[in-house]
Amino acid sequence: MVINAQLYISYMFRKLFILTILIFVVMSCNNDVTKKLEPKGAALGKLNEIVVITDEEDWKGAIGDTFRFYFESAYPILPSPEPVFDLRHFTPEQLNNQPLRKELRTYAILADLSDQNSPTTQMVKRDMGSEKFRATVETGKPNSSVGKDKWAQGQMLVYLFGKNESALFESIKENFPAVAKRVNNHDSKQLESAVYFDKAHMGMTRMLENRFGIEMLVPGKYQIAIDDTINNTVWLRKDTKDAILNIVFKKVPYQNESQLSKESIIAMRDDFGAAYVNSDTEGSVMVTNIEDLPVYEYGFKIENQYGKEIRGIWEMTKDFSGGPFATYVVIDKDQKSLIYIDTFILAEGAKKRDKMMRLDYMIKSSKFSNPS
Repeated sequence: MVINAQLYISYMFRKLFILTILIFVVMSCNNDVTKKLEPKGAALGKLNEIVVITDEEDWKGAIGDTFRFYFESAYPILPSPEPVFDLRHFTPEQLNNQPLRKELRTYAILADLSDQNSPTTQMVKRDMGSEKFRATVETGKPNSSVGKDKWAQGQMLVYLFGKNESALFESIKENFPAVAKRVNNHDSKQLESAVYFDKAHMGMTRMLENRFGIEMLVPGKYQIAIDDTINNTVWLRKDTKDAILNIVFKKVPYQNESQLSKESIIAMRDDFGAAYVNSDTEGSVMVTNIEDLPVYEYGFKIENQYGKEIRGIWEMTKDFSGGPFATYVVIDKDQKSLIYIDTFILAEGAKKRDKMMRLDYMIKSSKFSNPS
């Protein structure tokens, strides 16, 4: 009987132990599920900002230099150089030590996969999965990947890696254009919110559509500086605490494609400057600087309308004022007209990149219809 009692107690102990393990496993699973089901907060961050995650020695060495060479290159074209992107750097340890650092919007993870002990490599391995990670190390491809919403809603994570340091250099170089485009697209909603922080001015919006066939929402606080109906010219201007933002619209008869040449577009904007933009210094007018700085030209397309874009620096002929400009010309062959849109900024001592991007967004998100 004693033996049977001991066996019974042993049997019940094993059952209790197994039951305890099962309860622990179920609770752990429930905790994991609960964490996955918990709503994530919205990601935070500034326009054009990339948070770089990589080991400290890599960021201070050639890998960091290579990434900065491309992603901190100069934004075209500004009087004082400003980078295409603003960069912040954290190591994986710094990221884990400060949870708020996981709530930012845009990340770039740089990993040399040959260093198996690297915290960044380990992070990439966990995110990628062991099978895909092993295949990447063995074949060397792919050398980039994109993730989203890892720690917060609205996040984008770009993984750039290589099977060794040289391969990582190539990954950064080859993927720069695609990554830059992804970041800009990711920022588009934030850019739109910044542009239309003030309610749209519907009166000016309707005026532009009726006069020029341009469907463009004009943000509030823009004022009409010039309305020359004889020369089909309208100048809109917005004054802020640190800048003056300007948009000029002009319609002229379309004659031939030579009107789209860089020289013709420069002549057109200089004609506008001579006629309308002056200063307190007698005889000082706005001109395009073609002597000291380059003027870049690009083709672009808005829906079915093709056009030409030029970018450069404007200045006053007898003053030291100046700033960046971007001019867009679109041909409306149905109406046999040429639509000229010039944007320029005066922001002495202030950053200009984001301001130019706002003006560019307004133009590039417009539609061109047939004016009345």
